Amino acid sequence: MDNATFTSIDVGSNAIRIKILEMKADGTVEPVYQYRAPVRLGHEVFLTGFLAEEAIEKTIAAFDGFREEIEKSKVHMTRAIATSATREATNGDDLVKRIQSSSGIRLERISGGEEARLVQLAVTRKIDLRDKIALIIDIGGGSVEFDVVEHGSIVYSNSLRLGTVRLHETFLKTDIVSDLQVLLLKTYMSQLLESTLDAINENEIDIILGTGGNVEELGRQIGVSPKVEENLPPDVPLIPLRELQRFVREISRLSVQERMKRYDMRADRADVILPASLVLVEVVSNVIGARGLYAANVGLKDGVLVEMVDRFRNSWDETSEKAEIIKAATALGHRYNFHAKHAEQVRYLAELLFDQLEPIHQLSAESRFLLRVAATLHEIGGFVNPSGHHKHSYYLIKNSEIVGLKSKQIELIANIARYHRKGFPNGRRHDHFRELSYAEKQQVTKLAAILRVADALDRQHKSVVETLKVKILDGVIEIDLRSLDACLLEQWHLEEKGQLFTHAFGYSIRVLVNGRKGEE
Repeated sequence: MDNATFTSIDVGSNAIRIKILEMKADGTVEPVYQYRAPVRLGHEVFLTGFLAEEAIEKTIAAFDGFREEIEKSKVHMTRAIATSATREATNGDDLVKRIQSSSGIRLERISGGEEARLVQLAVTRKIDLRDKIALIIDIGGGSVEFDVVEHGSIVYSNSLRLGTVRLHETFLKTDIVSDLQVLLLKTYMSQLLESTLDAINENEIDIILGTGGNVEELGRQIGVSPKVEENLPPDVPLIPLRELQRFVREISRLSVQERMKRYDMRADRADVILPASLVLVEVVSNVIGARGLYAANVGLKDGVLVEMVDRFRNSWDETSEKAEIIKAATALGHRYNFHAKHAEQVRYLAELLFDQLEPIHQLSAESRFLLRVAATLHEIGGFVNPSGHHKHSYYLIKNSEIVGLKSKQIELIANIARYHRKGFPNGRRHDHFRELSYAEKQQVTKLAAILRVADALDRQHKSVVETLKVKILDGVIEIDLRSLDACLLEQWHLEEKGQLFTHAFGYSIRVLVNGRKGEE
């Protein structure tokens, strides 16, 4: 294997980080370049909704410098990602276009779920968590990601708008912070964190791991080396809760300049270290049995590199990746009290239909996976109201973070679930469908049609269909169900739900049960 070089760029709300790795011919990997550009892109974004022009220009200049390093290092593959500041800004698209135009680097705005997945990947690759239940807290400038990882898999994930730049500019933007300001921030955090902490404490957390520049700084300031019996890397220091509480009391009485001088901090760390510390104290002190947290000393950029290197080596396990996404979707379904057995059966039937109908739908493996997730979540809207639950399913999916899925994938899945019943996809009446490209509209319509058929074939929610076989005839799709049941309700329901299928594919549907027509 020849040498290969990889670059990750993390455009955060408080700074921009680049890391370049070289993979040697023997498979070993070593860093060749790292740099942190002190560009606070999130400045005022969380108050105004706009990226400041000065911050945009600094970001473009930073990328122009990155381009020089990338060319010098003869990089094979680059991935640049942006998090909450760029994601939330009204003019985030403008930044992406201007960076592409100036440096030729494509900046990708990732969802909180994708952010969580990449951080978890970095942490679990460095620290063996296979026999532990871990809470990973990633503190960024705009948001904080919480992931509960059990035996290496994420079982709970949530993103909250508790980022350090956001909190600093909302509550603590004075040189000297008053007790009242801290009290207001604590009250706000307590309310926002309540349901998340309840969900976290449903698990018996063995270890808390923190990531992000502020956690690394706290590890440097008050961290202690891990004990040998804890079986952790030596550069993963423990930040004891008592020491963290003491540190908060000290820095809350100091100005930013005094913090910089006493603790040898940069200016753009000294102002946000207080909100970061307050968030960590609030979380760690409310996790049952926690005595502190460990600074993992890896982050988003490292997770990006792990994935790029694995994919280049062809050692990336896509089957496991998709299984983890289905697991995350199922966890979301449980949050909304969905009928798990029905969701599983509809997913199973949808997969059978998709595979056997390939000659007429001609969709990709990616489409098959979107259908699987949509089938899993198609009825979660019933949590809001059984009436019109397909519309509520769209809203809940669209506004959820599903670890491992990109924003566009979530948008498509939400649309597929939206049309699993009632009206046809309509670009004139439905804004969310009109905004899709022509190819995406075709994809959604075909997949929703297949989902409707699968849903109809479990009308009783009793999994009466064991399997099915499809025959593509002249103008007719014949579906032969294998079942101990007569499937009368399923056949009746399919008369209505099969109309979208006929509209999408031009085929009517005929149902057999164990090789015979229903009336026989």
